[in-house]
Amino acid sequence: MLTCPPGLEDIVELELKEKFGFVNVVLKPFNIQGRVLVDMQSSNINDLLNMKSIHHVRRYISAFTVSSSKDGLKEIYDGVYSLDLSEFLPKTASFRVTSERMGVHEYTSIDVQRVAGQAIVDKYRNRVDLENFDVEVIVDVIHDKCVVCISISRESLHKRHYRVFDHPAALRPTIAYGMVRLSNPLEGNVFVDPMVGGGTILIEAALYMGSKLKLYGFDINERFLEGAKANAEAAGVLSLINLSKGDCTKLSNYISNVDRIVTNPPYGIRMEPRIGIRKLYFMFASEAYKCMNSGGRLVVITLKEGVMRKALLNANFSIVHERYTLHGDLRAKIFVAEK
Repeated sequence: MLTCPPGLEDIVELELKEKFGFVNVVLKPFNIQGRVLVDMQSSNINDLLNMKSIHHVRRYISAFTVSSSKDGLKEIYDGVYSLDLSEFLPKTASFRVTSERMGVHEYTSIDVQRVAGQAIVDKYRNRVDLENFDVEVIVDVIHDKCVVCISISRESLHKRHYRVFDHPAALRPTIAYGMVRLSNPLEGNVFVDPMVGGGTILIEAALYMGSKLKLYGFDINERFLEGAKANAEAAGVLSLINLSKGDCTKLSNYISNVDRIVTNPPYGIRMEPRIGIRKLYFMFASEAYKCMNSGGRLVVITLKEGVMRKALLNANFSIVHERYTLHGDLRAKIFVAEK
């Protein structure tokens, strides 16, 4: 069971099939967003841990139906107790239970952790250790399903080693990677991020295609540019990326014949542009269209979907695809537009 940003499950499937060839994949198993179930040999686990589109790798154990009433807690206890976890729980191993709960229930995720943990203690007598555990048992309750897994990745894989500079409104690298893939870059493309921030999108593009792309990044803030350079250097791709000071509302002054634009503009929450969100979006879209080749593609993420949609259409872009994802707790919209 792989976890990923909700709405980008198909990007996980794409990466899986590129890495492993034919594999049986179920997107959103049990209708759970942000999950991908894949049937593959355990010998490939280390390769899974190198994937760019996922957050966690888990060994799927079982799923069963539970009630939303307090009766659900006994069903969770009985369901977990009935499972054979001996392969994953040596007698000397300490463990903890973690739980994510979605939906309306008469119990909390802490209640789920408590009863599931008690079931394991009652059956196996293993020691609970919330901090220095050997084994993490995941017991998620998603609406009427209880899904039990064993954690394989201790830390979320979205945490990239190259993040030496933290931009105040940084994009999660797994989403950046997904946006790069949605842009469908081709060898030789001029690929631009005109609001580069900490450089995450360009770094993910460079790690994905290397020198096959001509990568350019602009930002009006010199401190962010320096941070992007530091991150790119830490990722080992600084030599592949051209970073310059530039205003996205004057993009055509700096570059032309662009094939792909992928960017994460301000949402107006952590950062409010001086000219305002609406004006920024309209001027950016107009400039993006002006400097882009016919058939070029733009991928952008925002919370202000109504404003962005109007800006793209006003600039004569065709919106060919849009989808929601979760960026932290924020429900953001990704637009894919073409000239």
